[in-house]
Amino acid sequence: MSSQSYEYDEDSQTWPYFLLTGILVPLIPSTISILSEQFKGDHGDKVKDTHSVDWCEPYNKEAIAKFQREKKNKKFFSWFSIFVIIGWISVLILILKIKSIELIVSEAHFDPWRILNIDENATEKIIKAAYRKLSIKFHPDKVDTKNMSQEEMDEVDATYVLINKAYKALTDETVKENFIKYGNPDGPAEVKHGIALPKFLIEGKASPLVVIIYVLLLAGGLPFLVSSWWSGVKSFTKQGLNVTTADYFLKCMINADPSKTIYLKTIIDWVSHSQEFKLFDKDLTSDKVYQLLMAHINREAVNKEDELLKVKIVSITPQLLISFIHIATAFKNLEVVSNIINAHRSILQAHNPEKDSINFQYAEILQLPGVDSSLIDSKEPIRTLGKFLKKPTIEPKEFLGLDKGTTDKIIEYAKNINLVDPIRCKFQVAGEDHIPPSSTAHIDLKFILRSANQKPQTNEDKTALEEPKSIEYLRDPFKWVQKQPTIENLNELPFFPDVEYAKSHSGWAVFLVNQKDNKISSNAYMLNKGTFNEVSTFKMPFESPVPAEGKISFRLVLKNLSYWGADLDLPLDLQVEDKQIEEIENDQDEYGIESGEEDEEDEEEEEEEEDWTDIDTDTDEEEED
Repeated sequence: MSSQSYEYDEDSQTWPYFLLTGILVPLIPSTISILSEQFKGDHGDKVKDTHSVDWCEPYNKEAIAKFQREKKNKKFFSWFSIFVIIGWISVLILILKIKSIELIVSEAHFDPWRILNIDENATEKIIKAAYRKLSIKFHPDKVDTKNMSQEEMDEVDATYVLINKAYKALTDETVKENFIKYGNPDGPAEVKHGIALPKFLIEGKASPLVVIIYVLLLAGGLPFLVSSWWSGVKSFTKQGLNVTTADYFLKCMINADPSKTIYLKTIIDWVSHSQEFKLFDKDLTSDKVYQLLMAHINREAVNKEDELLKVKIVSITPQLLISFIHIATAFKNLEVVSNIINAHRSILQAHNPEKDSINFQYAEILQLPGVDSSLIDSKEPIRTLGKFLKKPTIEPKEFLGLDKGTTDKIIEYAKNINLVDPIRCKFQVAGEDHIPPSSTAHIDLKFILRSANQKPQTNEDKTALEEPKSIEYLRDPFKWVQKQPTIENLNELPFFPDVEYAKSHSGWAVFLVNQKDNKISSNAYMLNKGTFNEVSTFKMPFESPVPAEGKISFRLVLKNLSYWGADLDLPLDLQVEDKQIEEIENDQDEYGIESGEEDEEDEEEEEEEEDWTDIDTDTDEEEED
């Protein structure tokens, strides 16, 4: 049995490349991830600068600015960012190490020019002169070996052999061909496999340290990672909601009294029990959270110590409300879901429509930055964005009680609020012109994103309403919708601290409501894809099989997550028809062949076949008989 041995990188010529590759594999995608987030952040800042609300200064601007600085620093100094920074420092060190590596000339690293100490473009005359000079210097008979050890004598002999091989590799055609093909003047050599680790780590004093590291990684690190992952899986839902919070939301829905009206403050009270707020202060109570959230939507300042805490609480509340929406839709309660969405808007806009009658009736106007309920002319019936922008009964500046410059800025702000202008809404089955029973249907909404100051379009492009007829579309009609650009909020929300969230959650929550019992009949879906002033498409699945023939009346409800006045409620009928495949009664079929002629041709062919089969093939035998 042949002995097996391992070779290590004793000269530190290989392991730096191996380590560099191992670091770059996770480092490059991690860096791309950070840069993409940074690019998004920079883009968000540009949008903020373009549509900044310089005429409306929040009462708590210092707390908001401090929160945004802390968030930016936290993102930069996170463990993930530190890993990337240390990784690139290690890459730089390894590159410098690799550049400083000098390959030791040997049988494994054969370099004839370096052995002879000549340039690669040297002529044959220079090669011979260099060889002659070195052969005299290192010839065993010319070197005084009296005071040398055996190891030094062997080194001299090996050097002389290399000099001869180098000379032949540059002058002898056969040896030169071997060197070009195999990198070795002796021809193909035995392939050796080694381990790209320094020998001192394995066979030196550091070997116990390596063993300890292996044990810690396998016995400690791996179980810790698995335990952390499993703990996270058990502690949070798929949407990232704490399971204790999700359980409380479920109990709120189960114990909700249908006879009692659900108000905005009820939703605020429910969400204030979320465990996520404990991350800011372990001793934080739900009553304290409720007080701070109510102070926020009423635009009331609190003491300096609590103001920053309030901003932090406000920053994560909309995300909790989005998760609450998905839980509440499972209970089919339209009133609760609508109030959760109202709470989401109230947090983003810092506006409480239930504060008094003025705040309720003029919610669409008071959500605009810089508009004060104490200044507006409440005698004027300008209560919607459309009325304010297109048909005001008095001058806007007189209605708002502000100067013309500020009023003009507020009007421009209102124009950036997107509205959905529906063109066509219907149930649809891919590849069918009707809805057959037991089919898989979906809702198809064609719409145009427009500003509140634009009139609804009456003349639509019919070609834009046509569905693609490709096989890819028939397989997945929803994939085509996702290719549309994302709808972004171009306005700054001055009282909400998380700019990125406000920008990315500028869509509509969409759900189907049965008109018979006013119950939600679907999950909540997001309309957040579309192009401004162009025909866009939204699709959502009909989540149960289509019933038997008949008609069912629904409503498609669209609730904007950011603004009042941008909601939509569309009547929608599901007409199920069981159409039988009709036989073609035309004189010609789809290939243009007349049915009569085809029948005659078939009859003639049959007669000819009968004639051939009637031929007496036994004639010869009969004659013989």
